[in-house]
Amino acid sequence: MSNTTLNFCLLENEIQVYKSQNQIDWSIVPIKGEDTFIHHNDQSNIKIVLDEINQYLNFSDELASVEVNILYTNSAWLSETITELHAFKNSYIQVFNFYSLVDYACNSLNVTKPDILSSIWIGQRILPLTNLQNSWKEYQKLLEAVYLQEQLKQPQQQEDHSQIEVDFANKLAELQRERQKLQIELKQIQQQLVSVQRPNLENLLSFLPSIFKNFWNTVRPDELVNIVGLLDVPQVPSPYHNPGLPAIRTKKRQFLILEESERQKIIGFCRQLKQQYDLQLHLEFQPIIGALD
Repeated sequence: MSNTTLNFCLLENEIQVYKSQNQIDWSIVPIKGEDTFIHHNDQSNIKIVLDEINQYLNFSDELASVEVNILYTNSAWLSETITELHAFKNSYIQVFNFYSLVDYACNSLNVTKPDILSSIWIGQRILPLTNLQNSWKEYQKLLEAVYLQEQLKQPQQQEDHSQIEVDFANKLAELQRERQKLQIELKQIQQQLVSVQRPNLENLLSFLPSIFKNFWNTVRPDELVNIVGLLDVPQVPSPYHNPGLPAIRTKKRQFLILEESERQKIIGFCRQLKQQYDLQLHLEFQPIIGALD
């Protein structure tokens, strides 16, 4: 039996043939002067390719003593290929699914399948796998190499894990400090917002007794400042005498010349009071304040 081994690759659109003396190093066999032969999905081209190979090798017994591996992508071509090989007196045939070997090579070597499988990639990664004995040895070596790499990585992984925990703790503490800072700033902003949105206390003390009937007998001064959010309780004479109509009309004119924003603050505060107390608007202020219910 010859030391020559042929790998006969029946691919989707082409046929490639490789030869080797040791089943490890592979070289491509030219067909019609080209590295690949386009078969146009015509199985009769198998005989043409085998004739070319037979002439190229020029063995006295034709292909009888050559070991042949068929790597196929379409199993429908297998019968014709094996029949033609038998016609060349060859009986040393192994059959492999081409893409199964590709997947095996990529998974075992942890490499990504190339978009285009070049003849060099096929020769280096796929064809050595057709020698089952060599493939097993290489696979065992690969397992040992992977195991060794994992062993070497473990101390580094533990160190990295510890560093990650330290970094996480530092980052968490930093975020907590930032959160506390933001909470303080938010509280300050809320206080400022309340201060901006609430009406001036002096304006409330001036206008509320004219806006509402019998105001101070319904809302105590301490209750008012509590609603406004202030501490100092205004001094209101007791008993308090409600303003007469002339005084109310004067306050109405003063109210109308206030800035629009301040008037709206007072009106909004009146709505808030009306929800908590049984207050009645003076007739003079009803067209200005509007319905509070």
